[in-house]
Amino acid sequence: MDILSLRLFLSVAEHSSVSAAARDLFMSPATASARLAKLESTIGFTLFHRTTRAISLTTDGAEFLPFAQQTIETLEAGINSVSGRKTEAKGVLRMAMSGSFGRMHVIPTLSDFQQRFPLIKLDLRLSDEIFNMVEEAYDLVIRNAPLNDSSFIARELAADHRILAASPAYLKAHGTPSKPEDLKSHMFVTFGGSQQLKFKNGQTLEVANSSSVNDGEAMRLMIENGMGIAVKAIWNIKESLEAGSLVEVLPKFPLITDASIWALYPSGRMVPQKVRAMIDFLLEKFTPTPPWDQ
Repeated sequence: MDILSLRLFLSVAEHSSVSAAARDLFMSPATASARLAKLESTIGFTLFHRTTRAISLTTDGAEFLPFAQQTIETLEAGINSVSGRKTEAKGVLRMAMSGSFGRMHVIPTLSDFQQRFPLIKLDLRLSDEIFNMVEEAYDLVIRNAPLNDSSFIARELAADHRILAASPAYLKAHGTPSKPEDLKSHMFVTFGGSQQLKFKNGQTLEVANSSSVNDGEAMRLMIENGMGIAVKAIWNIKESLEAGSLVEVLPKFPLITDASIWALYPSGRMVPQKVRAMIDFLLEKFTPTPPWDQ
């Protein structure tokens, strides 16, 4: 497998045309077709569906595409590093993030990023589920959770302070807890089953959930509508607290939270300029004081 064949594959995928890709790379269509056939033979699967009128990626080809992009960009980063050349950040940046955090605090900043780095194309995935960074070939993942995997390089973007919160209507109907033990008689909305709460005074308490949900924004709406108490990040509910639709529960008993907002990228390879550009941009936006703490 050679670099030119990978470049050809990427160009054909972009143009949906062997002839257009061949022109880009200064080769004949026949040579381009032969190179593609050899590449497919080498990797052991078909990259494109071909008809007399059109060419399109196969399922395997679409899955292989981000890995080919990463390979080319990593090689370019290594060449530039060794030769001392500085080139403008470019390429497709595959980035995944929490749906809630992404919609509230990352997406609104990206028009600024695009103006600064017009040659970077963004391919974004938003979900509150945990992403498999390696299998799905992400360049960068924004995660707001404790870190358990040392195979990634992590840059902390901001602290992730969390509190117990509920709606005034819920507390009026069910009573306002005055100490951690009172929580056992209350309803909780969680991301799974029971939840362990650790307080800074040394107490630990496990509470059972009455409802669970896999989306942070949905959880916020559920507790705003009186469905129970939840552990929520300040970045997610600051506006709700200011508007009075949520209030802090047990403010005299703060929680211990071991989560931060992290930018993660794979270790063991050259960091592409597009990844460095995004990390530096996010650090500029969230440090030293993130907008939700201002």
